[in-house]
Amino acid sequence: MPSTTRIAASDDPRLSVVIPLYNKEGQIVRALDSVCAQTVRDIEVIVVDDGSTDGGAALVQRYGDPRVRLIQQPNGGVSSARNLGVESARGPVVAFLDADDAWYPDHLERLWRMRLEYPQAVGWATNYEVVTPDGRRTLGVSSETAPRVVLTPENYYRIALQGSPVCSSAVMVDKAALANVGGFPVGVRLGEDLDTWIRLMFTGPIVFDPKPGACYHADGDDRALNRHAPPARYRFFDTDEAWRRAHPEAVQVGADMEEFHNFFRISHAHHQIKYGDKFAGRQVLKGFQTQVFADERRRLLRMSLMPQALYQGLTRLKRALRPPPGATAPDSTLDSTLDSTLGASPTAPQGASAASGNASTRVYP
Repeated sequence: MPSTTRIAASDDPRLSVVIPLYNKEGQIVRALDSVCAQTVRDIEVIVVDDGSTDGGAALVQRYGDPRVRLIQQPNGGVSSARNLGVESARGPVVAFLDADDAWYPDHLERLWRMRLEYPQAVGWATNYEVVTPDGRRTLGVSSETAPRVVLTPENYYRIALQGSPVCSSAVMVDKAALANVGGFPVGVRLGEDLDTWIRLMFTGPIVFDPKPGACYHADGDDRALNRHAPPARYRFFDTDEAWRRAHPEAVQVGADMEEFHNFFRISHAHHQIKYGDKFAGRQVLKGFQTQVFADERRRLLRMSLMPQALYQGLTRLKRALRPPPGATAPDSTLDSTLDSTLGASPTAPQGASAASGNASTRVYP
């Protein structure tokens, strides 16, 4: 049974914040600081420690804000932790934040205003900045400039080719709607969040604001994307394909879905060619057709003919020659990885500025 450390909080929070925690001792305080500095004050913050082996849970216990409470469970994976947080939430809507990410101070206020504007939606999301360990910032989704975008199957996959418009650290959902789709899939190691947002979107619209409200940090301790190689197939492939079978008339949506899946096939093949079985990587690349990623597919087929040590050496050289933060870097997808897809754009220019105001507003992220 999970154990709970309770600290006094509002009996009737406007919304709940759920933070899954696993071995993020170096980042959890940054995340909590950004939540507790929100302009929306009547919230509850639920941190679910998923069997961490570091000191992160102790930092939460000592944090000292009465709105923060800690729930501890044996390690069951991030989906299990998020589900427990949602089940424990008292608010009608739940905003999610990963323990190594952070929010701008008005993030929850903007999400709440979107909910008031679009009460029929099942989720509300903002754009986000991707922050590399050396401080570079790029927009998660760089292609949309409209004040609001109502995400449906007809536009989600096209937009997602430029980065996922629903990020697990930048979204708020209707608690009942999330329960109706079964919550997060337990036991899925990668892509569990994408599968959840897609299943949710199939039941109703998710509203997206292209202005960033969150920062997706790539400096986290013990990150899942560093522990697990990108798989050849994700759970959301099955979710998408089931929807396609039920909607054979949606030809363009099906084509967009396929290109979205192709990026993940490219990412898997890239990892195999660089670190694993080059032959298997080549077979993956030869097994699908793509227009959007045709250049990357051809490039990787050429790279698969190199010795792996040479390919890895070229990658290290490219990183060493990369301009410092703030300088404009050439746009290249040669070394694109799954990390930039699950939390960011695979094609956003590396030197693009993603600031949502002047630099002095970057208090916590």
